[in-house]
Amino acid sequence: MYPSPEETPLSTDETPEIPRTPDGPPPPPAPGTAVLRRRPWLAALLSLVATGLGQVYNGQWRKGLLFFFTEFGLGVVLYLSMGTFAGVVAAGAVLAAINLAAPVEAYLSARRLGAISPGRWNRGWVYVLAVAVSLASGAALQAGMGATLYEAYKAPSASMLPTLQVGDHFMAEVLSPADPVRRGDVVTFLEAESGKRFVKRVVGLPGETVSIEAQRVSVDGRPLDEPYAAHDKAGQDLPGRDRMDPVALGPDEYFCMGDNREHSYDSRWLGPVARGRMLARALYVYLPGPSADRWSRLGASLR
Repeated sequence: MYPSPEETPLSTDETPEIPRTPDGPPPPPAPGTAVLRRRPWLAALLSLVATGLGQVYNGQWRKGLLFFFTEFGLGVVLYLSMGTFAGVVAAGAVLAAINLAAPVEAYLSARRLGAISPGRWNRGWVYVLAVAVSLASGAALQAGMGATLYEAYKAPSASMLPTLQVGDHFMAEVLSPADPVRRGDVVTFLEAESGKRFVKRVVGLPGETVSIEAQRVSVDGRPLDEPYAAHDKAGQDLPGRDRMDPVALGPDEYFCMGDNREHSYDSRWLGPVARGRMLARALYVYLPGPSADRWSRLGASLR
């Protein structure tokens, strides 16, 4: 059989032809240029360390950049989607798929290529720089968006039962000074003296008067409907806990209580919470703590 016009038969002392890649065929090596085999396992490992780095190792730097910027863009989408549990699951699944696809593709490409003539991107310092850029971009994304949009918390006690179980991990949206706070919102705030963070529910708003009689909360003299409130010491009449004299809230003050009323240290003892000390509004449980109904509460709304 005669070779086709596009083919050039190689003599036994010529360098084996290097297969084409999605980035185009590598330039033919100059005489004496080394041709190095690509190790598939190393290509996959590099893309696990920094998405797209295995492609750079394979000489496919354009493909590597595509994987990197795709991952970064999906990271932005993930942060923007944290307002809902469904959004986090969807964006997280796509991001995980990309992070899995990159090392798999790098492994398969390295097997297919066999060997390449190293280019200017196949340098140790380039690989180190790529890892540094990957880490820096993740940190910048967390600092730029994570700290200003959403924050993750873990319920440390039983004070918010049954809404929050001990050990529940929940997502909360960071509150800006202009964000409204409504009755029924579950919020995190800083306690004035200790600086500790608390998670409680807002029951009284600025300008209102809150009182408690026989474990029943009233606002401006009208009993408050609280389907979320839990009591396990019904009939008791402990001053300060089960009954409280009227407390008038200032123009920037909120009365916050735990749902587990007989086991919560809240505004009944801490006093009203200033708006400026509120940090975030709880949205949903993204990882339930250990309990009998643990997985049935996955994604449970806290609004």
